[in-house]
Amino acid sequence: MKLRPWFSISLVGSALLFVGCGKKASSEAGHDHSEHAGEEGGDDGGVTFKEGRGLQLSPEVIKALNLRTAEAEERSLAAELNVTAQVFAITPRVLASARLTEEQAAPLEKSSFTGAKLVRIDRSTVAATRLVDLVFELDASRQHQIGDFVTLALAVEPTAVLSVPRSAVLDGATGAFVYVVNSGAYLRTPVKAGARSADFIEISDGLYAGDIVVVTPVDQLWLAELRLTKGGGHSH
Repeated sequence: MKLRPWFSISLVGSALLFVGCGKKASSEAGHDHSEHAGEEGGDDGGVTFKEGRGLQLSPEVIKALNLRTAEAEERSLAAELNVTAQVFAITPRVLASARLTEEQAAPLEKSSFTGAKLVRIDRSTVAATRLVDLVFELDASRQHQIGDFVTLALAVEPTAVLSVPRSAVLDGATGAFVYVVNSGAYLRTPVKAGARSADFIEISDGLYAGDIVVVTPVDQLWLAELRLTKGGGHSH
């Protein structure tokens, strides 16, 4: 069997500067992802990376990083979304429009708003732009001029969704991802993020209830993986 290359770097006492190929998270908590990887190479006692398995950290590095994890689980999430809309009419009603993705706009149809009312959602351009136009009626007691930009705080009714702490999710150039605990290693896993609250973010695809994800320091793991894979001539 042809072995995949191992790359390693000792990071105890220095900043982590670590992009591997993320795999979909397990359907069971603690599921062993090692079947996706080849045989392991040596470990220098610091940090190693293996494609398909992820980053493996020594106990000393884990302690130095103060690495913390949390479980992906269903929570009652009251999403918070700030939308910037532009006023386009002030009589007889004050109207403002905003553009969002279909995914962002969908839950807003049954939401309540502060100082604004959703009049309609125009999906006529979604095929071409992947965006929909939302038209809001604003509080007429406040003075507005055509062309003004207003920030609308929209609160979606709480619903039970699979979620993780917001700090667990990083938005990369190719999309959002988390680090899943994978048989003692940390595997970068693409996810599809949904509604967000002050503390949590919905994961609509990529994780299952019971998966354990790194909460902090996710950015350090990402930089470390990037450094290791680039050093080995493997980059995305």
